[in-house]
Amino acid sequence: MVYDPGMESSSAKILYVGGYTRSGSTLVGRVLGEPPSSICVGETHYLWSRGLVDNVECGCGQPFRSCPFWSAVGDEAFGGWQQVDVERMVEIDHVTNLLASLPFYWTRMQSLKPRLRDTINEYVVTLTALYDAISRVSGAKVVVETSKDPTFACLLMRIQNSDVRIVHLVRDSRAVAYSWTRKRREPSPIAGQQFMPQFSPARTARSWTTWNLAFDALSATSLPYTKLTYESFVNDPCAALLRLSSFANEDLLLPESQLTNNEVQLSGHHIFSGNPMRTNTGWLPIRLDTEWQTSLSTKQIAIVTAMTWPLLLRYGYSVLPASGQDASDAHLYAGRSS
Repeated sequence: MVYDPGMESSSAKILYVGGYTRSGSTLVGRVLGEPPSSICVGETHYLWSRGLVDNVECGCGQPFRSCPFWSAVGDEAFGGWQQVDVERMVEIDHVTNLLASLPFYWTRMQSLKPRLRDTINEYVVTLTALYDAISRVSGAKVVVETSKDPTFACLLMRIQNSDVRIVHLVRDSRAVAYSWTRKRREPSPIAGQQFMPQFSPARTARSWTTWNLAFDALSATSLPYTKLTYESFVNDPCAALLRLSSFANEDLLLPESQLTNNEVQLSGHHIFSGNPMRTNTGWLPIRLDTEWQTSLSTKQIAIVTAMTWPLLLRYGYSVLPASGQDASDAHLYAGRSS
């Protein structure tokens, strides 16, 4: 693909759901992608590696390269995926999305080393063409993106004349830590890997803090930004959608026949990467998972709380939650809106 500086301008509106992994972005993204005015594409950060290289299964049931929707996007954006230097894109994505590279995104482009500046520009041009194609092929006014990474959000900030809005999604650090200790099967195994990786609560606590601080920093930029806790979304999804509709300046509400405060009807989609629940369609329950309170040991809860308590308090969580909390008490954990 030829680099064309004239391609840097975009008309696509992107609602970027960011935050640490296992914070509920797959459910939130899928619900946001249900209205006729929007489409959730999942984690396009992984389009090059998981989609084009590994050819994982799309949410429609077809391998990525055989999916009619993604094939149409590739044709519209690049004249076909065969025109894309996939190895080059995987390399660029890796280099530009290292968490250690985050400080570079707060630097003026003219101050960066020429090689890094050219690499970022090349990726921005590619992403501009990609999101414009997604918008045209789907006919959606809003593209819901759930890549979550703060670095990827910074890349989208570089797209000129784009409308990128950040939804900083936060979930209780102890619930996230527990999720990463669970053994989960990969919905679309890659290179024979049948199960998703598992991490210790301490490692998760460090990463949870780093990622959320990075998104807190984005609140100081000129980008539209709002914070949403997963617990508040689960406790009252209708109110959350009303608030996000105002934030996005688009109608993201669902009819009562499709959404209640305890279940949602999800239709087919073309999300190829994300939590295993992305494969589910039909009526799904919306409830708070408090299993961590009884499944994590007292020591594990204490470690994660000790490592994350400043942000827990900042986001409106209780540092000392009562044990055995059930979904009806979700309001005790709902973060303050901001």
